Amino acid sequence: MLRSPSAPTDLATRADIDRLLRRFYDRALTDPDLEAAFATLAVVGLDEHLPVVGDFWEQVLFGTGRYRGRLVPVHTALHRQHGLGAARFDRWVRLWTDSVDALFAGANADRAKAKAAAIAAALSAQLDRASSA
Repeated sequence: MLRSPSAPTDLATRADIDRLLRRFYDRALTDPDLEAAFATLAVVGLDEHLPVVGDFWEQVLFGTGRYRGRLVPVHTALHRQHGLGAARFDRWVRLWTDSVDALFAGANADRAKAKAAAIAAALSAQLDRASSA
């Protein structure tokens, strides 16, 4: 079966991840539910942040082992400032899923959506436990 030239292809390269991240962050930075939490990037700088997040997703999807960051402490600090509750994580997953679906289709795209949902659920639960401890 031939695909039309405009049909989405699967996530396959770091360039694909970078394209996905740009689309997602363009939306998240202006989303009424998320913009306050993402405003911290104005200090760090999106151009410095995206390669780190790209390393993370490249490791998650392609097993590169490039990511050397610490996901939980960063999100714990954001949670203290902005209250990253379940509703915000749900919104994040919705924007991520919409961004993936707008650009890609295939096994890696599906895995990117499933991993995002699992990561969001785990982070949300961990932050909830830490807040109530």
